[in-house]
Amino acid sequence: MRLAVYGTLRRGGRTKGRVEGFSLVFPGTLSFPALIKNPKGKGAIVEMMDVVPEDLNSYDRYENVEGGLYIRTTADVTLTNGKKEKAWVYVAGPLLWEKSSSFTEVPDQDWLSEKTAIMMDRVYEKDYEEEFI
Repeated sequence: MRLAVYGTLRRGGRTKGRVEGFSLVFPGTLSFPALIKNPKGKGAIVEMMDVVPEDLNSYDRYENVEGGLYIRTTADVTLTNGKKEKAWVYVAGPLLWEKSSSFTEVPDQDWLSEKTAIMMDRVYEKDYEEEFI
């Protein structure tokens, strides 16, 4: 069983791919991303992880599936070698959709991209400055 991860669960693994038909967004916060179904979306860069059912139970708790933060579903992943496979993936749940008016796309559809890191640093600096002005 495989899990496609795109955000805080990424660890720089070697097996990478892309999910199409989705958009990778910041759901009202820049501390973590969410994947949303979007047929016109630019997709998202993912890493593939081998998991067992016990791992999925732990990840479900981490992603607060029971509380509605994320939903675990399946998606088609095109690996960098061109092969396709189906994998589990976490998508935005009802709690995140409540913030849909503030969704902002993640640069390059890649949580670990340099553009994303720069964007996050700028926002954190701005938030910090506003707090003390």
